[in-house]
Amino acid sequence: MKSRFCIVGATRGTGLLIAQQLLQSGVRVRVVVRNIENARRILGDRVEVIQGDVTDARSVREALAEDDKAIFFTVAATGGIDGRALFGSPTAIREVTYQGLLNVVEAARSRCFTGRVILASVVGVDRSSVMIRLLDKIKPGLQQNLMERERYLRTSGLDYTIARAPILINAPAGKRNIQITRAISKLTAGSKISRGDFARVMILASQQTAASGKTFEMFAAKGEAPSDEQLLKQLEAIPPSPELR
Repeated sequence: MKSRFCIVGATRGTGLLIAQQLLQSGVRVRVVVRNIENARRILGDRVEVIQGDVTDARSVREALAEDDKAIFFTVAATGGIDGRALFGSPTAIREVTYQGLLNVVEAARSRCFTGRVILASVVGVDRSSVMIRLLDKIKPGLQQNLMERERYLRTSGLDYTIARAPILINAPAGKRNIQITRAISKLTAGSKISRGDFARVMILASQQTAASGKTFEMFAAKGEAPSDEQLLKQLEAIPPSPELR
């Protein structure tokens, strides 16, 4: 039986592109969404659509399965201005960006999930910068929430990968080189990557032992689009995330 991948937040942005790329590769795809009809309209009948809201722990527990190869958490992936809770209250923003991830992790643990959780995060979330402060203005408390959810996932006992993206753009995927590095950069206005390329690396990370227990960032760079083998070599060079206590 083909492996199945689960995407939490798959009707827009990076999550949608992950679903589409996985379908193109021929694997089974399961999506957890708030609006089933909208998801079926966007993704068609080739995916298994399950209703669930990350702010509702019970619905998440009922939606997840223990036999998925990986769970992608792409809800409010970068906290961008098109995400949930735009200019919302700090409480509403935390329910989605922080508590949402916690609910998914706890549901996975209760289901004895043995796959990998792939978390979409933000470059420089643990460093002060003009861009991070701007995001924090748009979504109050966002930086703290994103830092804390990374920390929570690292100490959850689950296999994980945290992929940090710079500014995401809707440029065509596969047109630029991709540089994968240790998570040490600040977020700047000039650091960008296409959503499709970000989705591609997240999918690769979900399938490779080299990405287990690692936090890394990626950027578009000059040059031709890399092969999977070239991306894998970059992932292998990233050291594991330090253990947190």
